Amino acid sequence: MLRRKVALFKLLGFTVSVDASWVIILFLVVWSLSKGVFPSYFPDLGEQTYWVMGVVGAMGLFVSILIHEFSHSLVARRYGLDIKGITLFIFGGVAEMKDEPATPKIEFLMAIAGPLASLMLAILFGALYLAANIGEMMVPVIGILWYLSLINMMVAVFNMLPAFPTDGGRILRALLWWIKGNINWATLVASRISLFFAVGIIFMGFMQLVGDNSIGGLWWILIGSFLFSAANTSYERLLVKQSFEGKTVRHFMNRAPVTVPSHITLQAFVDTYLYPYHYKMFPVTRNDRIVGIITVGILKSHLHEAWQHLEVGKVMQPQNAENSVDARTPINEALTKMTETGISRMLVTEQGRTVGIITLKDLLEYIALKMELETVP
Repeated sequence: MLRRKVALFKLLGFTVSVDASWVIILFLVVWSLSKGVFPSYFPDLGEQTYWVMGVVGAMGLFVSILIHEFSHSLVARRYGLDIKGITLFIFGGVAEMKDEPATPKIEFLMAIAGPLASLMLAILFGALYLAANIGEMMVPVIGILWYLSLINMMVAVFNMLPAFPTDGGRILRALLWWIKGNINWATLVASRISLFFAVGIIFMGFMQLVGDNSIGGLWWILIGSFLFSAANTSYERLLVKQSFEGKTVRHFMNRAPVTVPSHITLQAFVDTYLYPYHYKMFPVTRNDRIVGIITVGILKSHLHEAWQHLEVGKVMQPQNAENSVDARTPINEALTKMTETGISRMLVTEQGRTVGIITLKDLLEYIALKMELETVP
C-alpha cells in the first residue's frame, strides 16, 4: 500500500509522507463531517459553513494522527530502533520500522505511546471545548473543538482494541511474548484473535448500513476489512522478515543466469531467448562479461520492422543504480527496492563487476517453501 507515497516535510528527524490513498480518506472525512456529523449536531449553520468546518476538522484529524504516530516513533528511537519515516494512508498512519522490537517491554512502550498521546489530545480539545462554551464563542469553533476531542478519544479507544496490528494488538502481542518468550507464537495468537474482532466490526458495519446510518456503516465495513486483511497477513510478514534476517543478496543470487549476447538482433533475441524462457529481463554480455540488460519494455519501444537489423547491444540499458544491487545488500532492502520500483529481476554487482542476477520469483519461492515448512510449537 505504501508504494505511492509523496514526502511532505521532515520534522524531528522523521520524514512525513502521504500515501495516494490519503486522498480517499481526506474526501471521506470532509464529506462525512460536512454532510453528516456537523449538520446533525449543530443545525442551521449554512452549507458553506459546514464545508469549512469539515475541511478544518479534517486538518485537525491530520495533525492528531501525526502526533499519535510521532509518539510511537520517538519511543522507538529512544530504544535504538530505526524508523524510516511516518506515512499517512487510508486508515490512519504508520511509523515505518525496519526491525521488530528486541523485547516485549520495548514493544509495549512503543504501542502504548500512541493511545496515550491521543488520550491527552482528547482531554486538551475537551478542555478547549468547555472553555469555548463558557466563553460563548462562535458555534463553528465549538463544533470543531467538540469533534477533535471526540475523534481523538475514539482513536485512543479504537487503537486499544486487541486487534493486531493496532496498538492494542501490539500490546496484546507484547504480553503474550512476555508470558511465552516466543514472538512467533505471540504474533500468531494475536493475529487469530484479531480476526474475530475484524469480523465483528464488519458485521456491525453491515447492520448500520442496513439501518439508518449508511455513512457510519461504510466506515466500519472499511475498517473491519482492513483489520481482517492486516491480521491475516501479519504472522506471515514476520516469518518473511525472520527468514531473511542476516542474509544478503549474495545468498540468493544466480551466478549463472541465462544471458543474451550483445551482437545478436532483436528478432533473434525474441526467437532464441524471450519465447523459450519468457523472462521480462535478460542480462546482456559482451566478451563473456555482463554489460547491461534487455527487457520486454525496451523491445516494445522499437518497431517490429526494426527487430530484423537492430542489435541487442545497441538498444540495451547499461548497468546502473536503478537496475542493479550490491551483493552485500541485506536481502530485505533488496526486496523492498524490487517491490517499490516494480523491477523483478536485477543485476548483482560485487566490487564494481556484475556477477549475477537476483529475481523476485526466486525470493517468493523461497518464502513459500519457508512458510510451508515453518511450524509453531
